[in-house]
Amino acid sequence: MKQLDLTLSKVLDARENRALLRTNIANSGFKSLSLTLNIPGYPKSNQLLSNFFTDILAELLIFLQANRISTDSKKEILRTDEAGNFYLVPLLIQNSDILHIKHLTEVFEEKHKLSRLIDVDVFNLEGKPISSGKEKPCYYCGKYSAISCMRNKRHTYKEIRSKILEDITTFLKEKRKEKQINKICSLAQRALLYEISISNKPGLVCFEDPGVHTDMNFFTFLNSSSALLPFFKEFCELGYDFQGELDKVLPQIREIGLQAEKIMFISTEQINTHKGIIFLFGISLFSITKILSENRTFTDTEFQNIVKKVGKNLVKNELNHLKNPQTHGEKVFNKYGLQGAGIRHEIENGLPTIFQTAIPYFSENLHSEVYKDQTKLQRILLQGLLQIMTVNNDTNILYRSNLETLNHIKKTAKQAISDQNIYKKLYDFCKTNKISPGGSADLLAVSLLLHFIKELAAKKV
Repeated sequence: MKQLDLTLSKVLDARENRALLRTNIANSGFKSLSLTLNIPGYPKSNQLLSNFFTDILAELLIFLQANRISTDSKKEILRTDEAGNFYLVPLLIQNSDILHIKHLTEVFEEKHKLSRLIDVDVFNLEGKPISSGKEKPCYYCGKYSAISCMRNKRHTYKEIRSKILEDITTFLKEKRKEKQINKICSLAQRALLYEISISNKPGLVCFEDPGVHTDMNFFTFLNSSSALLPFFKEFCELGYDFQGELDKVLPQIREIGLQAEKIMFISTEQINTHKGIIFLFGISLFSITKILSENRTFTDTEFQNIVKKVGKNLVKNELNHLKNPQTHGEKVFNKYGLQGAGIRHEIENGLPTIFQTAIPYFSENLHSEVYKDQTKLQRILLQGLLQIMTVNNDTNILYRSNLETLNHIKKTAKQAISDQNIYKKLYDFCKTNKISPGGSADLLAVSLLLHFIKELAAKKV
């Protein structure tokens, strides 16, 4: 009983101190605004509640700014005391209708999923709260007002507090998931845009030149890239929520991918710009979010392990024993065996081509300072493409030519890394022979995606 009295005394003292702070602001000639949480029982704050409060405060400050409610941020007070988390700031308004501001803060509260836990109060020049006169519903049952349930003791503090903490935990998890997925999707979009923006790629589409392609151009790729973004989010959500065996998930990834292909063809008027990247990004985005959803540190090894499990026996299951090959990939495999197994073989083995070429190259050369220099950035991105071309058994090349041509391009690409004259020969050779290393371009986009993800992980945001 003495401990309970002592706790109550500390809470009341904290509230008295807050009232004094509001009075001091009022005595200085300013109205004020505060944010607190409605948390029954004790303690009034812990790490979970502080995280929730921080999230709400960030939203509130943006809301105030959007509604042109000016505050004196230099004099804001942010603290955690026995009464919980607390924010107080003077309002830089003299003639504005304070009832209107109170109404706006109620709008802010009501639109939040956990609105009943949020208290945004507005105080007049006497330091007194402005009341709307509305009774707030009980958080636990929602049937009666909060005051009615409290007075009639319909629920225990333990019941209410347990529900609150559970709901906040769920809310913060969902918020974290949404934030992570949005970041990952933006990086996937960025990787696609970087790849298409590289100038003078051998045989490939860029802004200045469609390469050897007569049916598409730079803007065809922009149209397709824009159309794919919603499906990137679906791949990520699947990875974030998936709980089953990894070697059973590929049909679900493919289902999303086929929907993405349909929209891609609509956006490009039936031109195949990104079919290969849809498959690659589907598995890559699934794997990335699977790792991050489990709070594991993103590493190349962890990523490759998941990709291998997702693509287990992919070549055997989908390419071996084909009696009537239909797709380009199937026909190339039928002719060249494992050398023509293409992206399926890459996935089955954890994308070894990019991990031995572009990814270590970007880790060493592609950093924040380079992004500010377009000339350097172009050079490094093109070098990354060449790194992949030196070892990649590109089925795009095999389908349109032969193994001899592929080996010539791989050898020339290796020499072109350090010799601009050799690069010019490679560029002209692809142009003359209508060779487009599209498989290598797709792998470049995946390499960039993974590089961006690792940069993000290093920043711990």
